[in-house]
Amino acid sequence: MGEIVLIIAIIFGSIAVTTLGCVYMGTSYFEKKKGLKSGASQREIEVLQQKVNDVQKEVGALKKEVKRLIKIAKGVSE
Repeated sequence: MGEIVLIIAIIFGSIAVTTLGCVYMGTSYFEKKKGLKSGASQREIEVLQQKVNDVQKEVGALKKEVKRLIKIAKGVSE
């Protein structure tokens, strides 16, 4: 009798684990497809990196302009 209960428990346990695994795989797939997990984070990181690069370029251009203006100001005051 105990063996039958054990076999039934193993069968139901296997079905439960398989079902939960399928539900988890399905939900994680749709979350990734919608961009709610790491895909969105990666895109956000890429966008932020691009913005940082743009700001760095602007800062570099501003530094050159300030140096040019300083040279002009020194030339005028001398």
